[in-house]
Amino acid sequence: MTLRDSLVEVSHEGALDLARLISAGSLLYGPSESLRTVDTERDNCLLETLAAAGKNARFFTNHGHAEDGDQANFLVSSFHVNSLADTTIDVCLVGVSDENVLVLWRFEDD
Repeated sequence: MTLRDSLVEVSHEGALDLARLISAGSLLYGPSESLRTVDTERDNCLLETLAAAGKNARFFTNHGHAEDGDQANFLVSSFHVNSLADTTIDVCLVGVSDENVLVLWRFEDD
């Protein structure tokens, strides 16, 4: 199986939620309630990070809810992933454009 087989495309809005989860959530115990509230400073920082992927970037993840398309909720407390590493759980966000590649990846072991 290749990396491409484990990833599903997500919207820019979904990528922002995934960046929130990867930066400040627990994959084993669920995301903090604070991730569901507006935090302008945090979100501006994460939007700048996503912009580093380049213009017209497409985003991909191994988070199982990506299969739900536009209805995906990446901040739920239980989910499945197509694990890419030999850890208990990992979630990644990959942004790809003609200019750059951005990889955000969180690993957790219980």
